[in-house]
Amino acid sequence: MNNRPSQELQPLINLQENSSNFFINFQNKFSKNMMCKSGCSKCCYVDISVFEVEAKLIIEWVMFLTPVKKKEFLATLELPESSEKQNTLGKKSKPCSFLRNDICAIYEVRPTICRTQGLPLQYKVSENKNQVQLAVDVCPLNFTQENSLPERADWLDLDRLNALQSIAENFYQKNKKDAYKMINNLKNKQGRITLRKLNEFLIKALKSESI
Repeated sequence: MNNRPSQELQPLINLQENSSNFFINFQNKFSKNMMCKSGCSKCCYVDISVFEVEAKLIIEWVMFLTPVKKKEFLATLELPESSEKQNTLGKKSKPCSFLRNDICAIYEVRPTICRTQGLPLQYKVSENKNQVQLAVDVCPLNFTQENSLPERADWLDLDRLNALQSIAENFYQKNKKDAYKMINNLKNKQGRITLRKLNEFLIKALKSESI
């Protein structure tokens, strides 16, 4: 089997690599004011949804695992989930369905938004001809000291990230070579796929050895 990702996934792969590099460079610069580290999973206590292109990348990654690694991955997914905890929004929530023992089971192909958690995320809240009003969202565990938040030039533009994510999804939809009808069955009314649904699909597929 050719273990190279499908060509229609390449824009997403590029975007995710750039997002990860942005985070690494940012953390190297501001690490003394950041709590992000292996084992911190507060931002993972949420059930996010992803575009089809991200779901397909995760599925392909699982498909390319060796038989031994597939068994190990399935065993990980079948471990009991952690109990509810307070997330970074201060709300009690179940963990992401791919989180086990505070470790992401799909870290290598985790969604784009997961690669940006902990960064100051800039986004527009209103816009008119004369003025654009911006807001910034940041993990409450980071930059807790007075005047420790980096300058705006160092923030990640969330609106631009979302636009690039949509471009990657559109490229995938126009160029995908297989219908992969099972993915369509996982979509919600908004055309997105929750990670919990994707988790359930992968467990069934691995047990039946269909991937």
